Amino acid sequence: MNESLNFSLPFSNPVMIFALVMIVILVAPIVFKKIKIPGLVGIILSGMVIGPSVLNLLERDSTIELLGTVGLLYLMFMAGLSIDLNRFEKLRNQSIGFGILSYSFPALGAYFAGVNLFGYSIESSLLLGAIVGSHTLLAYPIVERLGITKNTAVTMSMGGTLVTDTLSLGILAIIAGTVGDAQGPGYWTAFGISIAIFLAATILILPRLGRWFFRNMKHETDVDFVFLMAVLFATAFLAELAGLASIIGAFIAGLLLNRLVPGKGTLMSRIQFVGNALFIPFFLISVGMLVDVEVLASLDVWIYAIAFTTLVFVGKAIGSLIVRLLKGFSNAEGLVIFGLTTPQSAATLAVTLLGYDLGFFDQTAVNAVVIMILITCLIGPWLVEKFGRDVALQEEKKPYEPSQTPQRIIVPLANPETSDALMDIAFMIRDENSEEPIFPLTVAHEGKDVDAEVARGEKMLSHAVVHAAAAEIPVNPVTSIDLNIANGIARSVNEKLASVVVIGWNGAISARQRIFGSVLDQLLQKIDEMVMVSKIHKPVNTVERVVIAVPPYASLESGFSGAIRSLKLMVDQIGSSLTVVAPKERMKYVERRVGRVKPELETEFISIESWMELPGWMDKSIEEDDLFVLLSAREGSLSWRPGLDRLPRVVAQRFPKLCFITVYPSEVEHQVKKFEEESAQRLLKQERIVISETGDSLEEKFVKMLNRDDNIPRGNVERLIRRLLKNSSDYSPEMMSGVVLYDAHTSIVEEQMLFIGIVKEGLQIPKTANKARVVLMLLSPKELSVRQHLKGVNTAARLVRPGESIDQLIAAQKPEDVFRILMKQ
Repeated sequence: MNESLNFSLPFSNPVMIFALVMIVILVAPIVFKKIKIPGLVGIILSGMVIGPSVLNLLERDSTIELLGTVGLLYLMFMAGLSIDLNRFEKLRNQSIGFGILSYSFPALGAYFAGVNLFGYSIESSLLLGAIVGSHTLLAYPIVERLGITKNTAVTMSMGGTLVTDTLSLGILAIIAGTVGDAQGPGYWTAFGISIAIFLAATILILPRLGRWFFRNMKHETDVDFVFLMAVLFATAFLAELAGLASIIGAFIAGLLLNRLVPGKGTLMSRIQFVGNALFIPFFLISVGMLVDVEVLASLDVWIYAIAFTTLVFVGKAIGSLIVRLLKGFSNAEGLVIFGLTTPQSAATLAVTLLGYDLGFFDQTAVNAVVIMILITCLIGPWLVEKFGRDVALQEEKKPYEPSQTPQRIIVPLANPETSDALMDIAFMIRDENSEEPIFPLTVAHEGKDVDAEVARGEKMLSHAVVHAAAAEIPVNPVTSIDLNIANGIARSVNEKLASVVVIGWNGAISARQRIFGSVLDQLLQKIDEMVMVSKIHKPVNTVERVVIAVPPYASLESGFSGAIRSLKLMVDQIGSSLTVVAPKERMKYVERRVGRVKPELETEFISIESWMELPGWMDKSIEEDDLFVLLSAREGSLSWRPGLDRLPRVVAQRFPKLCFITVYPSEVEHQVKKFEEESAQRLLKQERIVISETGDSLEEKFVKMLNRDDNIPRGNVERLIRRLLKNSSDYSPEMMSGVVLYDAHTSIVEEQMLFIGIVKEGLQIPKTANKARVVLMLLSPKELSVRQHLKGVNTAARLVRPGESIDQLIAAQKPEDVFRILMKQ
């Protein structure tokens, strides 16, 4: 028999110890969930059972303490990583205020009880306040599993943790500084300087170090994880060295690296998996093993334990109730706040044990604190589990918004080097509540080498599937074969009912290719769904700012809200700042439309005098760490201008190292189409259609068109023409090749009117690339709101579509032919 096998209790064989712990981690949650007790609570109770005070299977030796400490630091690090920083910054003052409330009520009650009931000194009473005032985010894995980490109440509670623990450990440092030689001005000066140096160093170094690392090691996901672990424990140690608790260092490390770890990605998935499966359960077991069952027979210990627990529950309940009433949270949210802030462990143990070592507490108080920790750690997670489900249901029942339509994202892949980046973008723009898979797609060119191309495509799809599986995101790979790559993509979009296409572009283009290249240009003509053309050459999670450029009238496009929603989801995942740039005259409409789209993000709006100034603004303001997004438009839409087609090439040439995305919003929103049909029927009149062969001047054409309606006084025609020309002086009126649109908001007319002029030979108009053969003129009465006027402009702009319909209009011989063609369109 192997002499190394020793079955005496407690177990000393490391393999046996580890096997027993893993069995507990596996079985305890399963068993306790059967009796409606949260798995976290089950692990804590199991730790008590296998610990030295009950079965004595395991001793709480240095190994268990080490693993427990690792689990606690990992828990705080995960909490820092998972906080929605955009919402956290928005709620920063509320989080600080709540943290002070959550600490003050228990601490004040403890001070009063310590001095008047327990006969403690002022120092001991302050330490007791520090014990019951802090809290540990023990129930964080529950809110993460329920998907409510971005709920305002939860975010505020998580932010308040930093405040309560800092206050608690700060009081400990102050009291400890009054004992022995560690006191006087020199001690406090050194203490303050060390903390200042630590905070300044971490804030300045960690984000820059992380960004540099991820850019240079972007394909080594295992190394990324090890890097984060190294940063976590190094920062925790340095915090201890500076005089702070290691848990604060771990939380700060998570906060500072938060923007570099997207919430829906392979790296975050690995972090959560390792923490929830291994490290955090070790911490919970170590907490359970603290309980000494023998002391449960002591009446004094129970009196103290009940008193301490009451201080926690009453104080935290008052703080939770006040913030619920002030912020208008629901009852369920208030109870989740209470459940999150009740568990005592990390800072509580630190203050208790050091207070005991310094002589401020006796053994009875220490044992009472351990029982209090057990009770709060059992009840807190139970409350979060029970009422967190109600909060999750409340989040689902929030009012539906048109921008929140179901997403079906398709990702055409052609280059193995960029496939991960495109899939990551798809992960980031995907709503975390979506049940739809992502569709990675490869299209093989039909020909003699089709089998080899299919094989290459399937290899790329296999890698995409593995990449998505690591991020725990469902995928449905698709392979297509077609003579034309664009046709293959378009057919797959239609077959899968896709709403978004994420496709890559290398920035290269030949002189004969129009915007991006033959495949992309054809695809934009074949589908109406949203297309995101991405030129990405570094990890998106290292982006510091996302800049969205919104051209004139883009906010009126039917797919604007959907495009902004996808971009906001991406910004939310990255954790970067958001800046929106738009012409000054359109900014108030852009702000209103962007503000309505969820999620709510703090957004900087920058106005430029005119759209033509965008390249100059970019030269001065764009940084290499930015992600530039151009909200473009297909030819023929309201916001399309010839310059939009050239802008991607300009950006690629001027900023070769810049990551940027060109977004073509969807044009397939059915409710908008129905509205447009009704508007078109109201605006279109045969008597306002003029056809001519020769190319008169634009002014003469305007006169002929306006003279067709007797409701327009002849004396006002010249003034009206000047207004039309002035309104278009700052931009090209060209909507598409051969079609121009002029509009005016004027008191001359009493109803909205649309005039249509067909010039078969064409008119040469300034600022247009081609002769105008179709001239659209929209007039709105002054009493009509700007919004209604612009809706009319949008309807007029969408009457004519590029291609065959223009040829049919030019070939028409009579106004009724033009009317019939447009109504059919």
